[in-house]
Amino acid sequence: MDVGTIVNPDGVCAQIQGLGASLAMLEKGSMKDGGIEQRNFDSYTPMRMSQIPEIDVSIIANGEPAVGRGEPVTVIAPAIGNAIFNAVGVRVRSLPITSEAVKAAMKT
Repeated sequence: MDVGTIVNPDGVCAQIQGLGASLAMLEKGSMKDGGIEQRNFDSYTPMRMSQIPEIDVSIIANGEPAVGRGEPVTVIAPAIGNAIFNAVGVRVRSLPITSEAVKAAMKT
């Protein structure tokens, strides 16, 4: 990940790993009556740190000003999707990538 100047390396890694994996493999929002149905953490539950699989993150310090790291977490889902494709030869093209979604893709 290129995040410019690294202010807190552990924080950068934790956000990329935790939020990235959670978005890729667990979280699913839905709409109801024109609004987001999950409005609180009692109905929208992200992964807990104990649930996060090991993800190797390389951070590039390029000397530029520090930048936000919210968007870089979106690269985790394609990486997981590519790993699944390399392992079983199918693409899962929606999130979250669950075992059920992989099994369904293998049946088509």
